Amino acid sequence: MVSATPPARRHDDPPPRFAGKLLARVKGALATGLETLPALLAGWLVLRIAETIHAGAGGIEVSVLFGPALANDLLALARYAFVFLLGAVPLALLPRRRWRVMALGVLWSALLAAQVGLLQYHWTAGVPLGADLFGYSRAEIATTVGGRAQPGIGLLVAYVLALAALVGVLVASFRPWWPRARARAALVAALLSIGAYNLLPDHFAPAAADTEAGVDYLRNKMAYFTDRSVAHVAGEQGTGTHTQAKGLPWTGKDPRYPFAHAERTPDTLGPLIDTKPGAPPNIVFIIVEGLGRSFSGPGARFGSFTPFLDELAGRSLYFENFLAGQGRTFGVLPTVFGSLPFGANGMAALGERMPRHASLLSILKDQGYHLEYASGSNLEFDNQGLFLRREGVSDFISETDYKPPYQRSNYWGYDDRALMETAIARQRDDARQPSVRIIQTTSTHDPFTFPDKPKYLQKVGERLAALGIAEGANPAYTGQREVFASILFADDALRLYFEQAAQLPGYDNTIFIVTGDHRLPELPMDTRIERYHVPLIVFSPLLKAPRAIKAVSSQFDIAPSLLAFLGHGYGLRTPAQVTWLGTGLDTEPAFRNLHVIPLKQTKTELSDFVSGAVYLAQGRLFALADGMRLDRAADEEALARARAQFDAFLVANRQAGSAAALEPAPAALAPWHEDGRKLRSVDLAAEADQVAVNDLRRGADGSVEATIVNQGTTTSGAFVPLLVISDAGGLELGETAGEIQTLAPGASVKVALRAKLGRLPHGRYFVSMIPSHPETGRSIGIGQYHVEMPL
Repeated sequence: MVSATPPARRHDDPPPRFAGKLLARVKGALATGLETLPALLAGWLVLRIAETIHAGAGGIEVSVLFGPALANDLLALARYAFVFLLGAVPLALLPRRRWRVMALGVLWSALLAAQVGLLQYHWTAGVPLGADLFGYSRAEIATTVGGRAQPGIGLLVAYVLALAALVGVLVASFRPWWPRARARAALVAALLSIGAYNLLPDHFAPAAADTEAGVDYLRNKMAYFTDRSVAHVAGEQGTGTHTQAKGLPWTGKDPRYPFAHAERTPDTLGPLIDTKPGAPPNIVFIIVEGLGRSFSGPGARFGSFTPFLDELAGRSLYFENFLAGQGRTFGVLPTVFGSLPFGANGMAALGERMPRHASLLSILKDQGYHLEYASGSNLEFDNQGLFLRREGVSDFISETDYKPPYQRSNYWGYDDRALMETAIARQRDDARQPSVRIIQTTSTHDPFTFPDKPKYLQKVGERLAALGIAEGANPAYTGQREVFASILFADDALRLYFEQAAQLPGYDNTIFIVTGDHRLPELPMDTRIERYHVPLIVFSPLLKAPRAIKAVSSQFDIAPSLLAFLGHGYGLRTPAQVTWLGTGLDTEPAFRNLHVIPLKQTKTELSDFVSGAVYLAQGRLFALADGMRLDRAADEEALARARAQFDAFLVANRQAGSAAALEPAPAALAPWHEDGRKLRSVDLAAEADQVAVNDLRRGADGSVEATIVNQGTTTSGAFVPLLVISDAGGLELGETAGEIQTLAPGASVKVALRAKLGRLPHGRYFVSMIPSHPETGRSIGIGQYHVEMPL
């Protein structure tokens, strides 16, 4: 008799037919994913060639960097191959291999389209797209992208060619490349890729990539976007150690309120500005979109395209080494008026959840100041209107207040000329004093459309001629001509404002403050810190004398210094406890930095920090010199201190972003007092270099002379005075080295070097004198750079 019970299944029996087929398909899908990855790489190669052509036209040394750029593409593929391979597993549901290849072809085509979009963003915005999208609403994204959404014809052609390369390799993939163990190879590749993701750096940057634009070219844009987005979602904001970070403004006694500390800001403006009996002065802030030092002011790398601001600076306190706290507009109002931390995506982004705090605006509002804000744009972008209303601003000019004959310039709103005329008209009609008036411009912003644009495009050539710069001296002059035109237009609008403001009541008792919200990114940047390097102009009929100031300060220092000046000079009351990040404007003419300054490049990226003489940028340490010039620093102790200070800030900043208040209770206002106030309030990660070059000038015999002094308290290391000559377009023509020097504490030496250049036509040239290492040639002190000198 046969039993009806089936025999027990042995462990070594084959799996059921369905499970076996499914396993076979999964293996096939993995294998197909591995075999088609070269097609994606082929498309990337075509797009990399297109990017190289574009970068070469922008002046990047692509002949040296093309190989490392390809290596970074391979690195990106190695680090993210496991995502592509595992992402192919669902294709196991497709019964035929050819169908799976075709499906992956569609997916790879979409990835190439995304890469094209990221390239378009980089070429337009000047920086690769990271996790920025996480910090904006849909409406803000639509406004920001605007005209950037449509790639140029060259990029469209590159995409078509990339698709052709993709299809060509995919056709070859219709048949398996090798007959056996394909699934096993795919699994091993996925495991190796996971290891690469965790162990390898996100990109390679050889020494030849000595500019920020060069480093950005090297990056695979899709990998950069993914890396930054993953970091943002994971919340990588520091480890929380407070080692070597005591005494900072964000290491207060109460851990619940790390930014709360006693007010100790000295009055550094008082000795430079007269105080008039009676009412305190009016204050006008002009925040110029994208105004950077690389194209404005003395020694500007591109030459100065702001002739009016240059003339105004000559009658003002002009801060040459000044830093914005942010690389985009989102943070400028909280930074300038509140000296506030950032929170996750900028303090204003918190909206109604913004923690309670005191600001320059709210303090002056409580003491009788009238507050007004004027812009040609939408008040609610970046929550600017909400922030200002919370600070006490009640009168606004925005895009809804412009009537014919004014017309919108672009999706941002109305141009700077219309803004200045409207602001002046409002001041005539409403002359309440004392007042704080804020004017924020937009014309120097993509898409760079404004009235009389053809005229200003022609003026670019005229300005280059006036500067003695050939139009072909820098690819940016031709490739970004409309950017320079917009700068000239904005400068003329500022000229119009100041000419008419001089006729208004209260002008003689007004302090004007002009700065940029950040440096516009469309023009190529040599260094990462250039994004934050903006001018600060403090002009007033009350000034005792103009002054050029090389000491470093930042926008975090404006509110504390103005309040100290008003408290000391006019008796206004100030809080006994504040939450300022800044410690006050340093008005020392010589270069130095007594501040610690966190710098947030975008809403979602906070990875830069300045402490004394060093700059921490994405974990790398640089020495900081006059002109915001950088050199790699190998000081491990300074690196550790800077990291500890920055880490302490990250912890406190994260806490502030989720707090209900930045201080235990609203601080009572009290009369200003002198006791205990000092500019420097912390131990810096590194002091300024001992050796500094002063008084660079042309000697009577045609040589270039300078005095080099040891500012330190110990004997300096050996250095060589190095003279570098460049033309008006920034092209280095030659250099001359002097004798090796060593200086005792406080000692100085006069140096005279003659340029060994052969015959040069008479004209405008620029000289730099740098104390350099005798062997490496690297700067080891504070040089003087880009000083105009006829030769």
